Amino acid sequence: MDTPNKENYSVPIKGFVASKQTYLFNTLKKHQFTGEVKLVYPGRTEWRFYLYMGRLIYGTGGEHSVRRWRRNLVAYLPSIATDSLYLEQQIQSISHDNIKFCWEYELLRNWLLNGKADRESVIKMVNNILGEIFFDLNQTVEITFHLDNAVNVPISEQMFLLDANQVIVPAWQQWQGWIGIRLGDRSPNKAPVIRSGEKLQESISPKTYAAFSKLFNGRNTLRDLSIQLKRDLSQFSSSLLPYIQQGYIDLVSVADLPAPISPPTVIQPDEKSPLIACIDDSPMICETMATIVKKAGFQFVGITEPLKAIAKILAVKPDLIFLDLIMPNTNGYEICGSLRKLSMFRQTPIIIVTSNDGMIERMRTKMVGASDFIAKPIKPEDVTNILNKYLSN
Repeated sequence: MDTPNKENYSVPIKGFVASKQTYLFNTLKKHQFTGEVKLVYPGRTEWRFYLYMGRLIYGTGGEHSVRRWRRNLVAYLPSIATDSLYLEQQIQSISHDNIKFCWEYELLRNWLLNGKADRESVIKMVNNILGEIFFDLNQTVEITFHLDNAVNVPISEQMFLLDANQVIVPAWQQWQGWIGIRLGDRSPNKAPVIRSGEKLQESISPKTYAAFSKLFNGRNTLRDLSIQLKRDLSQFSSSLLPYIQQGYIDLVSVADLPAPISPPTVIQPDEKSPLIACIDDSPMICETMATIVKKAGFQFVGITEPLKAIAKILAVKPDLIFLDLIMPNTNGYEICGSLRKLSMFRQTPIIIVTSNDGMIERMRTKMVGASDFIAKPIKPEDVTNILNKYLSN
């Protein structure tokens, strides 16, 4: 790291444990780096940190950036979290033009400046958000970090500055404790769901089973539930381990909540190249796809609001569409079928993006008119092969 302030400086790191996390952020502090640090788990997800003079301002991204912000809002700013009308008004008042880093930070900063939130609670909330991020980073096999000092971080926009080591060390200790209770191969971002109801009923009381049935429906993660139940995450998760090991309860992946403020549509200025669309409720997936598609020389548009996907597709008329299969409120089957009913999209390649690439899913999507498939996590070579296959002319 001889030139840490270089724009888009990028380095891969294997085994991104606490010692390597500390070394990276200490080096950035030594060089007084100001800008964005992006950590990427190749083909899966990415996190963004914003620094001023080497100190942390905020962090976001990962598998569940919206869920993480929402549950920490409930935990540390409950008066705002429970005032749904006020919260919605605040979200609607923010436009992309005045977002300096990300919508989560902008809302917290506004509440702090307006006296709606107290400084101590906001600091605790941001600390816990960063702690969750570094905990998740401990589970990654490899990351690549990218530095971009073109991101402007003026001193006037900062709520406070944090030393990364004050977050990294507790997160590492929590991770070691997680391993100690034999949960190292399981993520707290997974959601518990009952798999064998009859056997579970035989092993617990009717009252407990009723509570389990209500809570473990595959829609809330272990982290979500620990906040709802006001229980320590490790203790709560450890109490479920015997039922998980016996196969009575399973931990499943769950989608992030929709972002209340979607990122702006991004289209390459070169209007001569084909336009590629990606419909996915995850902004991170859209950004990953955008990087790959733009590098291949195509225009790109990302659509993170599934319910508005048809209208946006009609407006931009892409030459190829990547379509996520599982999304909140609608799904890829419905969108694909609807597009195929429109004459202008009967021949447009529609590529299904899914983490469940089974025979039944393939048959069902073929029936509604899908052209092809690629699997999650997204690999650049898979996307490039699709682009070459359908847009070679």
